[in-house]
Amino acid sequence: MGLSSTLNIAQSALATNAALTTVVSRNIAGVNDPNYSRKIANVSTGPTGIAVLSSVTRATDAALFANLLTANADAASSQAIADGLDKLENTVNLTGTTLTDAGTATNASPAGLLSAFTAALQQYESSPGDTASAQAVITAAKSLSGGLNAASATVQAVRTQADKDIATSVATVNTLLGQFQTVNADVVKAGTSAVDPTDALDARSKILTALSQEIGITTTVEPNGSMGIFTDSGVTLFQGTPRTVSFSATGALAAGTGGGGVSVDGVAVTGSSAVMAIRSGRVAGLTQLRDTTTVAYQDQLDQIASGLVSAFSESDQTGGTAPTIPGLFTYPGAPAMPSAGQVGLSSGIAVSASVDPSRGGVIARLRDGGIGDPGNAAYVANTTGAAGYSAHLVTMLAALDGGRTFDPASGGAAQGTLGAYAASSVAWLEAARQGATKVAGDRSAAATQTASSLSSETGVNLDEQLSKMLDLEHSYKASAELISTVRNMYASLLQAVQ
Repeated sequence: MGLSSTLNIAQSALATNAALTTVVSRNIAGVNDPNYSRKIANVSTGPTGIAVLSSVTRATDAALFANLLTANADAASSQAIADGLDKLENTVNLTGTTLTDAGTATNASPAGLLSAFTAALQQYESSPGDTASAQAVITAAKSLSGGLNAASATVQAVRTQADKDIATSVATVNTLLGQFQTVNADVVKAGTSAVDPTDALDARSKILTALSQEIGITTTVEPNGSMGIFTDSGVTLFQGTPRTVSFSATGALAAGTGGGGVSVDGVAVTGSSAVMAIRSGRVAGLTQLRDTTTVAYQDQLDQIASGLVSAFSESDQTGGTAPTIPGLFTYPGAPAMPSAGQVGLSSGIAVSASVDPSRGGVIARLRDGGIGDPGNAAYVANTTGAAGYSAHLVTMLAALDGGRTFDPASGGAAQGTLGAYAASSVAWLEAARQGATKVAGDRSAAATQTASSLSSETGVNLDEQLSKMLDLEHSYKASAELISTVRNMYASLLQAVQ
């Protein structure tokens, strides 16, 4: 081999070495970036035997990455439900309570307030002439109705916030799809030129990872490198161009008011009209929270309120035909009795002003009757006004403690006393919260583990890259020494010729 050939080989080795060093340097710089995939320098031998950098690719594991997208979507949907149930749990104040004792409610819960009210009424029944005992009943009744009002308001606040969060998620989805279009075009362009596509591929994967947290997705790759994105139910989100994801926030949601659905190019993917409903992602979790979980709890609160209005309703004491009307507990639709399953009843239930001294009422009506229609003697049970009269109180207690049937579709007990149903509602909420928290924790752990596995396969091992850098330094020195030797030989040859 001549000196010229040797020099060319050494110079080419230096150039290749510099290119390889650049790749290793990129890997070292990306060691702490979870969205960075290890770059692989592909070296081939040229026609003259010289090693050259032919291409740069990235470490990939399509199966693990697909699993990560699914795990992210599952974790996000579960966390959205768990967060909402944590807020609903404030209505019963049972943080830290186990499922075995969740039925024993605190005084902050509707069940606890109902228990305290029952105890006050029993005390008053034993001493119907005691005004202080009567006032204790009114105070407990107001706490009970106020607790139901507050619980219903919390339910609607959670629903309203979920509705707003859906709007935020949808906006994020549209933004990410727009960004994906740009990066996807860069990947396709790189496939038709000598441009290194690996950074664009990393950027595309980063967008997909973020997108999977908002909505469950699957992907396909076309021969030219372009990628298609679909919801986990099969609706196209991106194929050449992004599809428009639409949602209109409702604003403040009241009991019985439904929220809007999410659609992709007019195809509903959430709500009762969705034939291809999404199953995971934050949007799916928030939709379930807004339209199913909170609605079930609202129904339970309404059934408790309905039971109270019914138990303390007043009927014609003369045997006449005067209609049954709300008594101690009333609502905005009085004097008519609420309809069966009336949505939002718990938000409007209140103690009648006619028996509340703080609002000009006569507290003796609690003992005597005639609360619902004070001007109508037909509803008065204690016609003589006797201070020791307790029959009406006994009747109310019997109605309160009597067996009832409830709609079990919302999750509470199917039958039992009103107190037992309220306790079952507390237990249902706590079981739902603890269950959702466990599922969210398990799915979050699964997502973390999948991300760790993917990082092990495609991420950067710093020790390995530093070792490669050391090898390249040795190679650089060897090539440099070879060039120096050739130059010295040239110098000696020139000197001898002269």
